[in-house]
Amino acid sequence: MISRKLQFMVAALVIAILGMGFYLVHLKRKAESIGSGPAPQALVAPVSGPAEQMTLYLASDDDYGLRPTTISSPLPGDPGERGRLTLHTLITRYLQKNSEHPLGAGADVHDVFLPDPASAVVNLNAALVDSHRSGIEVEQLTVFSMVRTLKAQLPALTRVRFLVDGKSRETLAGHADLSGWMDVAMVTDACRDLK
Repeated sequence: MISRKLQFMVAALVIAILGMGFYLVHLKRKAESIGSGPAPQALVAPVSGPAEQMTLYLASDDDYGLRPTTISSPLPGDPGERGRLTLHTLITRYLQKNSEHPLGAGADVHDVFLPDPASAVVNLNAALVDSHRSGIEVEQLTVFSMVRTLKAQLPALTRVRFLVDGKSRETLAGHADLSGWMDVAMVTDACRDLK
């Protein structure tokens, strides 16, 4: 026969193991529910200094057009950081409830690199691309508005390339080509045909 003391210890161990198992399942569910919420917005370091004019080309799905809007904001001196902050401001406008060209939650731009004064490489986050609505017009409006907004802040710009989380991507959401360099003059000409 098994002693009463040994039976009590085995029962206590079984209860402890079951309790830990239930606690681990609870922690896993809690972690999954936290991860399934909307992606947090990127924090932008405040820029100090005198306010400058920033022109944003806001897209409108209703009339398939771009509307230039000028705002006043302090801008960094570094051209890459200036481009990133400008695109972040544009995307923030698209994330507002009353946006005429809404983007998905968590959309943002990681970086803007300038290999030379005429070229910009825009590194978008995956949330912008993964949640973007599919369709040639809405995709073109997003890309065109970003290119025109960058050109307004960086006048020497002649070409733009888009990456997603640092990697090349064929299209934005199935239609707008992101596979190579975009000629800024061609985008500007295409925008004249909008409306």
